[in-house]
Amino acid sequence: MPKATVLCGSAKPDGVTRAMCGSAAEHLRGLGWRVETIMLSDLDIRHCTDCGTCRHTGCVIGDDMDIVYKAFQSSDMLVMASPIHFSGPSSIMKTAMDRFQPWWFNPSLPHPSVSVGLLCGGSDEPLYRNTVSIFRAFSFTTGMEWRGHLEISGTDRNGSEGVPEKVSSFLDSVLQGSNGEI
Repeated sequence: MPKATVLCGSAKPDGVTRAMCGSAAEHLRGLGWRVETIMLSDLDIRHCTDCGTCRHTGCVIGDDMDIVYKAFQSSDMLVMASPIHFSGPSSIMKTAMDRFQPWWFNPSLPHPSVSVGLLCGGSDEPLYRNTVSIFRAFSFTTGMEWRGHLEISGTDRNGSEGVPEKVSSFLDSVLQGSNGEI
């Protein structure tokens, strides 16, 4: 049974990003996947200090990032979800991503084979391209194939209206041709 890890980069407990994460987890479970959802805002993740120790021994910062590493290493697909903040990903998502330096130095570390992004923005025309660029670069750096992203705009006005259907349709298109498996 394939496994997906959903990284939720929102601190808002009842926001659209969390709705996207819940919809993704529910849809993937319905397709027979095991799913682990990680709410990054519930964890104590410190900033990378660029000490370089991970070049040889892995990250030496003792915090909750170990939870993320363990899920990442045992997954087939990574789903990254973030609201757009100042044309980029949320700070908690970026802080977690910055802690993946061990994969920069050692690309043979276990990792999911594919990744996708779920993005939402409050305005009718949020600037997604910066976050997409960051998510793609992160995916390539950690050895994953980038399979695309979903953009949901106008959430200040529409809330999470239509989110389950949009997320399900997107994930079906990502998995199309692979019989729901990666």
